Amino acid sequence: MPKQARLNGIKGFRCYTIDEAAEVSGVSPRTIRNWAADGLHVMDATRPSLIRGDDLRKHIKSKRDSRSVKTRIDTFYCVRCRDERQAAERLADCDIKSGRAKLTALCEVCGTVVSKPVAVARIPEIVRTLDLKITRL
Repeated sequence: MPKQARLNGIKGFRCYTIDEAAEVSGVSPRTIRNWAADGLHVMDATRPSLIRGDDLRKHIKSKRDSRSVKTRIDTFYCVRCRDERQAAERLADCDIKSGRAKLTALCEVCGTVVSKPVAVARIPEIVRTLDLKITRL
């Protein structure tokens, strides 16, 4: 099973049984039933229970959006802390390669290495809040 459900095979105006919905989205039927208990709209008046494709797509997208964490330009997402964190001692490395920049630092709380891509044009804005060591590769 994939780490996240697939959206590209789900037809918007087609109705799926639970097993068909599981197959087309790449998750197990148990996951579809859990989603139904969690708010996925299921047409129960008919047997077998049917799920509209657009409802399935909307539910998967809302699940993804709820897990998404937006970070400010001078902060990082720490996988260990599962939260937005500042760089330890406000120090970070910036590697620029082929017009793309990557910031790398340590999490201020747990010390885990955190990184994120940034636009090269935003580096002057980042320098105002972080002490950067810039390396051009």
